[in-house]
Amino acid sequence: MTIATGFFDLAEALKVPGEELPKVSHYFKEAHYYSGQKLAVIGASNSAIDAALACYRKGAQVTLIIRGPEVGPRVKYWVRPDIMNRIKEGDIGVYYNASVTEIAKNSLSFTQDGILNTIENDFVLALTGYRPNLPFISQLGITLEGAAKIPSHDPKTMETNVPGLYLAGVICGGLETHKWFIENSRAHGDLITEHILSKT
Repeated sequence: MTIATGFFDLAEALKVPGEELPKVSHYFKEAHYYSGQKLAVIGASNSAIDAALACYRKGAQVTLIIRGPEVGPRVKYWVRPDIMNRIKEGDIGVYYNASVTEIAKNSLSFTQDGILNTIENDFVLALTGYRPNLPFISQLGITLEGAAKIPSHDPKTMETNVPGLYLAGVICGGLETHKWFIENSRAHGDLITEHILSKT
């Protein structure tokens, strides 16, 4: 049996008024939907940056709201120059050191360096991180190792400490969800297949 649960079911909530509005989503699915709209993307890591670039290219007026002083250091190295150039050229707006305080029907409010700001806004993508479903993994008998709760598995075969049970994708990093992407976990399927076939 192979498990590829991902980690998008458990989004990190903003816990601010208005987060429950229909205009707010913790999941990015389709860029065309935001074309011609004022879109705020909250977050600084790969999910947020990928969404911001995709929506900008489909005609959205994108503003990044970033809690820290810069675009996240874990952004994929081949994506970072693209987002930095879009920001530098003014194609994508950005507010650093910003914390969202309220989302309203036609606006979004946040503090930046202690000053309250409000901008016009049609939609919000709150891409502030996700947590893997580690309780489910633990219930299957898979050992979670260390502070990062990395599921025990052999990186050469992807088999866990439960014989015949394999892991693939982001879940292999436990809480260190930044370590695995589609681009660097594609090999997991081949490793699993090869190991299963070697047993027959």
